[in-house]
Amino acid sequence: IRPNGSSAYHKVERRAGDWAVVSAGAAVWIDNGTISQGRVGLAAVGANTNSIADAAAALAGATPSEELYAQVGAIAAAACDPQTDGRGTADYKRHLANELTQRALRDAVARATA
Repeated sequence: IRPNGSSAYHKVERRAGDWAVVSAGAAVWIDNGTISQGRVGLAAVGANTNSIADAAAALAGATPSEELYAQVGAIAAAACDPQTDGRGTADYKRHLANELTQRALRDAVARATA
């Protein structure tokens, strides 16, 4: 990780060691109290979610806040295409994508500014 940056990863699994139902990772770089650059990726919720361009665009130049985390979480949830299976419904997985993205962003920012 470059200077002034950090990352975080969160996942939900049915049992310890299971494949993730959904996982989210975030990386941020902070400059003078704003996010100069940020990335969000998801796993287990469809193809093409390893780097969500709209999330990166929303983070760039933004001041960290709960409102920002909620906005980017919603972007991540909209960008994924989960399938209903034995681990949960598509709607449940979209909900997890939103929530886990917010948690990962919150933790990455806290680590970068500590």
